[in-house]
Amino acid sequence: MRIQHLLVFIAFSISAQNKPLEIKIAYINSQDSSEFLDREFTIIYHIENLTNREVSFFLNTKSLIASTFSSMQYKPTYLLFQDNNPIEVSQLITPRRSPARFIGSTQKAQTELRNINNDSIKLVIQKWKADSLYFWKKKNKDLLKAIFTLKPKEIKQFTYKLYWNKIRYTKNEDLEYYLDEKSIYSLQIGLTLLKKEYGDRLYPTELKAILDNPNFIEGYFSSNKVEINFKE
Repeated sequence: MRIQHLLVFIAFSISAQNKPLEIKIAYINSQDSSEFLDREFTIIYHIENLTNREVSFFLNTKSLIASTFSSMQYKPTYLLFQDNNPIEVSQLITPRRSPARFIGSTQKAQTELRNINNDSIKLVIQKWKADSLYFWKKKNKDLLKAIFTLKPKEIKQFTYKLYWNKIRYTKNEDLEYYLDEKSIYSLQIGLTLLKKEYGDRLYPTELKAILDNPNFIEGYFSSNKVEINFKE
């Protein structure tokens, strides 16, 4: 039994030493807004290439999404914990402020926003009618634009903002949750890096080039957990 434990420990140590990336949250700041009636969280974290070679992977770093929406996504994800227990309710914090909570919002502004959205939808439909492969080409273009490259030992830092509307009770279909102020909450960032799973979004030559590239990596990587403030 001791030999088995030793082998597991050695395998884990080798795996940890050979991991190509490190994700680390530096800090999470919080600031209350009287204008929007919410709390703004500023999250600072970095990705570091731990290897002596250049590495690439699919990652769109423009946004941070809830881990519950991470299926087949190539974006960094966040996961909340209550006293080290994961919370599966995604609506507790969001990347956007709610217009309904904005004191200065007016009916006219909301109508203009709806009109802009409707015009955008109409334009997309027109493009799709003109080219039946429009959506596939868009997915292909977006994926290729998301190829992220780090030079040997390179570190890149990112800043994201998430918002809490200060409502402690959340319900979505059968899932409901209450933010107990007495608990300790923390946040973790994860990267799910895929390759062959995106084969249906790539031309055969593009997919082959990526699969044949030993420096194009895949795998799951998670950051440290950092406390996030849900106190009054």
